Amino acid sequence: MKPSSSKAPLLAVAALMGACMVQPPAARVRAAEGIVRGGDASESARVSVLLDRLAPRVEALVPGSDLPTDLEVWVQESPRLYALPGMGVADAEGLYSSHHSRILLARDADDLERTLAHELAHAALGPDWARLPGTVEEGLCDLVSERLCPEGATRLRAGRLCSAALACGGLGLELRLRSESDARQWVARVTLAGEDQGPDPQRAVFSIEAGLSSTALTTGSKRGFYGLAYLLVSRAADRVGLEGLHALCSEAVAAGDERVPAERLLEAAELGETQEAWRMAAAEALGPDELRALVRMYPHFVLDALDSWLEDASIESGWPEGLVLEVGLPGGASADLSGDAELLDALRDRRAEGAEAPSQP
Repeated sequence: MKPSSSKAPLLAVAALMGACMVQPPAARVRAAEGIVRGGDASESARVSVLLDRLAPRVEALVPGSDLPTDLEVWVQESPRLYALPGMGVADAEGLYSSHHSRILLARDADDLERTLAHELAHAALGPDWARLPGTVEEGLCDLVSERLCPEGATRLRAGRLCSAALACGGLGLELRLRSESDARQWVARVTLAGEDQGPDPQRAVFSIEAGLSSTALTTGSKRGFYGLAYLLVSRAADRVGLEGLHALCSEAVAAGDERVPAERLLEAAELGETQEAWRMAAAEALGPDELRALVRMYPHFVLDALDSWLEDASIESGWPEGLVLEVGLPGGASADLSGDAELLDALRDRRAEGAEAPSQP
């Protein structure tokens, strides 16, 4: 995420904002790639190790990149540049301020290493990359973090591809259950829906800058645009590489274009212009690993369907032996969830709570 790019015209305003900057975290550690400031020496040291490992790899991966020599990384409760009320970024786990050469990280980020890699990508992008339109830079930074942090890659892909599908009308899934002792199969069809992104979110992703800290978008809407940007960039990178994407930016510079034309990016990604084309592309990119990750992220739709099946089968307690459970896309990938101990334990807990609850008159 990036702070707002608007500039205050009055020096008095700039001076006021400077006086209202948040104070740096107490513990300072100088790493090879910059300065890290955290709440204590241990936290700063841990993040400095991540910084020194990731920074050279970001520059090696992304053409036309160059990290600032005065880079600092601050670890905070939530990313914020200013101490003024209401100027925090509540739904962000990371923020990069190019004006201050500073990365701000939420210490409780879901995946601190991946968040740092994402913000380092923002920090490293050279001037040509500024020609990417709308939210597309966020998709590029997500792709960089995916490639450099493989342990969190599947979860990132699952979240972003699901968000892209939801932004374009929803994601249809099938839950298939059967017992090894019964040839019949029970199928529940579920459609996951997201916030209304407007009539053409796949076009708006080229104009709306969802990554700016000043954006008025809701959290759900931001996720939708981040998902669409990731879908576009990941498909383009698979086909023309990051070098090809950078070449499009360089061509825009040479032509005097403020932004890379949307049609050039769509061509690189081999992606249609319609909402349905984007929804189908997002769904088709979900494989078995991403489907399992999606269920772990949002287990309730599976648990609700399992509850219904067990009630229909008159199974009031316990767990049937030989139960086979799959989640899949109609006509697409599927994943076997039968051995997912975490999911099955959650269902057992839910059913135990239901059995203990007093009946309603």
